Amino acid sequence: MTSFLSPLTRLFLVLGFAGALAGCGPAHSATVPHLPGAGPSATPGTGSTPEAVPALQSVQTIYQSLPHTSVTSDLNALAAQMVTSGTFKTATVVPGGISATLADGTLTLVFADRVEDLAGTAAIRRTVSSRIRPQVQPLSPANSHEAAFLINTIPQAAFTPARQQAFADAFSAALGLASGYETDDLDVSLDNIVALGTGHPLDFLDISTHGVIGGASPNIEYYWLSTTMDDAASEMTYAADITAHRVVSGIALTVSQGQFRSLPALAFTPDFLTSHLTFNTGAIVDNESCFGQNPLVAVNVQGIFQAAGVGRYFGWTKEVDGNDADETDAFIFDRMLGEESPSVTGLDTFVNQFTPPQRPFPLDQIEGRLAAETRSTKVQSPQNESYLVSDKGFQTNLGAPPIADGTKAKMIITDFGDESLASAPIEYGLPSIEQMQVAETPAAGTLTILGSFPTAQGTVQITDANGVHVLPVTTWMTNVVTASLPAGGSGSAGTVEVLSSGGEPSNAVPLTQWSGQLTYTENDSIPNLGGSSGSGSGTIQAVYNLVFRSDVHPTETAIDTPAQPQNLFFNGPQGSSVGHVTAFTGMFTTDDGMNSATFSTNANAPPLLPGIPPLPASTFDIGAVSGQPASCNSAAPGPASGPTNVFCPGTGFVSLNAGFCTDTNGMLCPTGPLSPVGSPKVNFSYPGLSEGGLLILTMDPSTYAIAVTSVPAMFTGGHFGGQGRPSTASMSGTIGAPVSPPTATTPAFRRRAVTRK
Repeated sequence: MTSFLSPLTRLFLVLGFAGALAGCGPAHSATVPHLPGAGPSATPGTGSTPEAVPALQSVQTIYQSLPHTSVTSDLNALAAQMVTSGTFKTATVVPGGISATLADGTLTLVFADRVEDLAGTAAIRRTVSSRIRPQVQPLSPANSHEAAFLINTIPQAAFTPARQQAFADAFSAALGLASGYETDDLDVSLDNIVALGTGHPLDFLDISTHGVIGGASPNIEYYWLSTTMDDAASEMTYAADITAHRVVSGIALTVSQGQFRSLPALAFTPDFLTSHLTFNTGAIVDNESCFGQNPLVAVNVQGIFQAAGVGRYFGWTKEVDGNDADETDAFIFDRMLGEESPSVTGLDTFVNQFTPPQRPFPLDQIEGRLAAETRSTKVQSPQNESYLVSDKGFQTNLGAPPIADGTKAKMIITDFGDESLASAPIEYGLPSIEQMQVAETPAAGTLTILGSFPTAQGTVQITDANGVHVLPVTTWMTNVVTASLPAGGSGSAGTVEVLSSGGEPSNAVPLTQWSGQLTYTENDSIPNLGGSSGSGSGTIQAVYNLVFRSDVHPTETAIDTPAQPQNLFFNGPQGSSVGHVTAFTGMFTTDDGMNSATFSTNANAPPLLPGIPPLPASTFDIGAVSGQPASCNSAAPGPASGPTNVFCPGTGFVSLNAGFCTDTNGMLCPTGPLSPVGSPKVNFSYPGLSEGGLLILTMDPSTYAIAVTSVPAMFTGGHFGGQGRPSTASMSGTIGAPVSPPTATTPAFRRRAVTRK
């Protein structure tokens, strides 16, 4: 990303331009940037006149007669013939074509910025494409968030309008559910631009047409070519813009071999755009045309857009190959809007998508990947250059600054710093969920959602078989959102989405839920009781009707990286879980056989409810504990190395009046508050505790079903009225099929509707 050039750099450009283009024609002077938003100072004869049309038509005719062995030679020869013809007072080869003046000083432009159009059959590498839809599209209804694609639809080899229209379709599909969002793909006519200015404030503007640097010092400007024909009617309609030097006459050179020969049309400046369009604060302008970030005009163009409220501006320094420009845009849009399988955006036609498909990523992260990755898409064969570089060896680029870049065109991204504004356009970063964590309490759960989110607070919702449920948001930041989850029932599990303040949904990530039964079984030897030796045994059994939830979808922590499995993890049971001591039974007989004691279960004992350690009476807990063997995962949420699908929770319960003890002599059963023989306390699978044992939950990484096993514990216990009793314990159980498990499309699935015209 770049910022405005320093005063020293500007001075260098002013001094250096004359030498830079010396090989392309007469000397030039660089632009002196005018105040942002203002047009160049008035000069007599600047604008468009009826004489411009036949003059430019003659230029096209002359061009057809040239040998077309070298674009540079053709342009120099053409400029010379334009002057010697007497029709033009001056004709200077400039970046993107020829800047010329008629005898009365009227500025006219010859666009020669696309080699595909210029050098005959051998250079026409792309066939003239048919359009997806008719050239004239009805404008969308008035809205508050417009994404517009201005497209040169004249059938020439330089452009593939079907791609830009497909990109517009992708935006429409991605933003289709958000209120107040519309997308338009329009022919780049002046009428369409003006129409966009009413009721269509822009979040995003894409321009794909011819670009040239024209004028003479100190009034050097950047110009795009519209598809509005230069005739008396159009000159009358845009008389004010012509007078204000925002519109001039131009023509795009084309070779009449398999393509349409251009006619004179009206060209327009950035000032024309900002005079007729409204940009929402922080809007993004993506200029696919050539030379839009050339050092001769970059500061000027940037200043005009910044003054109009634009927050980020993309453009190319030199002539960019059409395939390369489209490929870079396809890459940006695919990573920005998120992938799906099957694709909803249709961008899989152009871009190699991931399996599982990627979630949306913020624009700042995408820009980093543009520089780090080399071109590899379906648009063309792989290229050994980054997405920010286009180098097809165009000789015309050699004479255009920056001279050191040679034939390379580079995409420059100018950031004015508006992405952090609460009102920043959604294109800076759609809501995107990376991973989720749940902190359980007996009353509710707190859902922590990690990812990237717009600055302005939106909403969180969860969808299950009973419908869509809004989750109360408790914290909203650009990298983390927290919301409250019910302890059970509707809305406690399902697909979670974070919605922007305008209603744009994130990728939908499943919060998966399991339920089942776990059984704790302990067998104790009773060698003595109440001071009498003897023999006996006892059994304690507790059953958890357990419900728990976790985010286990394979997550993408960074753009263009493989999805990583997440640990099976939960820190506690859902509040809807419940347990019971189902057995507290045993028998003891003294050595002489004269007396005995019987332990029996209290069928009316209070249930075991979820609790938080240290556990009070009549509660149980099961959840992550650290320090388990290496065969278990790290007991932490999120992606991790190691056995992510093997979770070894610790568990325990504190019962109250779970059983009774009766004896034959009134002396064997323990009595008093210090001997709660019928209220056992149990720990299992806690590292370092004497009870030991290991509870193992193993999740199938494909079906997300969970199997229960355990390593038995052998310890000296203190149940059944004594200490140091030889005891064994184990756990078993069955976990039912998961509710809302991940699928192959989980990382990017979004509930979106295509709302194209």
